[in-house]
Amino acid sequence: MDFHPKKYLPLKINPLLNRVVYPAPLFEKALRICKNIFSSQNNQKVHKRIFSKSGAGFTLVEVIITAGILGIVGTLLGVFATTGFREWDRNRAQVEAQEASRQALARMTKIIREAQPSNNGSYPILAAAAQSLTVYANVDADLDREQVRLFLDNGQIKIGIINPTGSPATYPTGNEQIQALASFVQNGANPVFAYYDKNYSGSQAALSFPVNLQDVRLVKITLTIDYDPNQPPTPIEMQSSIVFRNLKDNL
Repeated sequence: MDFHPKKYLPLKINPLLNRVVYPAPLFEKALRICKNIFSSQNNQKVHKRIFSKSGAGFTLVEVIITAGILGIVGTLLGVFATTGFREWDRNRAQVEAQEASRQALARMTKIIREAQPSNNGSYPILAAAAQSLTVYANVDADLDREQVRLFLDNGQIKIGIINPTGSPATYPTGNEQIQALASFVQNGANPVFAYYDKNYSGSQAALSFPVNLQDVRLVKITLTIDYDPNQPPTPIEMQSSIVFRNLKDNL
């Protein structure tokens, strides 16, 4: 293409010489720009490139697209890693909750099985309800029988112990020492404790409430454990059936 930059530059008329004068600095600058634009063969546009020392390189568009793809891949990997960590953390917490519940169940089983009359001769079972059970049992190293209350409170299985005082022995409720045995118990309205009489063979229904304490011979404990009810894994149900050693007759 025959290009004459003078055709496109601003003109200035010199009245003295009566001819066109081109401003030298502007002309030189324009000439350089035009040479850069039209110097490529067949009038092709010049692409800006990012060159390496060997002359090879990538276009700016290629660099931007590559950076965008790497950013997307990095974000996805971060999301997958975070999700995996959260899943692992929930599973770990669920296992820990189940293990604590197993230990709590074993301790409750031992206490109920070894229930016996209190220091003042009271019946081994003091109270029996769906979410709590109170008995007398020796739970420490002395010879006294403590008053022991096992109960569900705000998602936790707890134990309350009262040591006897005086003679005849009394069990002041203000002296009760409470300790949590297990957490994340999701029984809801379902009973923790179910009670059966001497005729229970495995299929009979539990005694209805209020329970006649003199009829109770066996207690079935059911705990539903779930660290997070709104997330997997699914809850696990634990059960234990305990016979009162000092009350059994036909069982």
